[in-house]
Amino acid sequence: MIRGIVIGILGAFCLAQFWFLMSAGDELQSRRAELASLQTELGAARAELNPARAQLEGAKAELDAVRAQLEALQGQFTELQVSYDGLLAGHGYSIIDPTYREMLAFLRNDRTDRRDYVAAEYVCEDFAKDVCNNAEENGMRCAFVAMSYPEGGHAIVAFDTVDSGLVYVEPQSDEIAEPVLGKRYYECIIPRAGYRYEEPDYDDTIEKILVVW
Repeated sequence: MIRGIVIGILGAFCLAQFWFLMSAGDELQSRRAELASLQTELGAARAELNPARAQLEGAKAELDAVRAQLEALQGQFTELQVSYDGLLAGHGYSIIDPTYREMLAFLRNDRTDRRDYVAAEYVCEDFAKDVCNNAEENGMRCAFVAMSYPEGGHAIVAFDTVDSGLVYVEPQSDEIAEPVLGKRYYECIIPRAGYRYEEPDYDDTIEKILVVW
């Protein structure tokens, strides 16, 4: 009797273990199915992430290119700012054509005409060059004018005044000149009151007039 009871208990225990194992197996299968589903979703997410990563790398490359362009533009802006400051300070290009009165005022203050003519050392070209440089320093545009004679030539200056047009000036005396092709230069100078130019001992007939701004 006792033996039968023991056998019954063991049978019930075995049956309980069998159902437990069956239930555990079903749970394991369910977990495996969920894991497979998660792996599938992870693979899909990775597939979606790869294009996004590629787009991000492309955007980064474009950003680097834009940054390089901005740096280049910044350098150009710095150079332009320096040039602009120079213009405001009157260096290089901020020169203008004067009025006739402004030209006369400049010539009165300029001391180039007070220098002595020294052959082979300080001649007409030097007078004209110095007047041009001094005019530019004073914000005025001034032209270097080269005239050709049958033998040799001469250098003067010119101002394109805003109210009286092109005006030629003899830089050695600050006198106004009106050079004309085919005419003797000494006859083209408008002398100061009470003064008359004498005919030079060389032929100063003007054959060519070159105005250099």
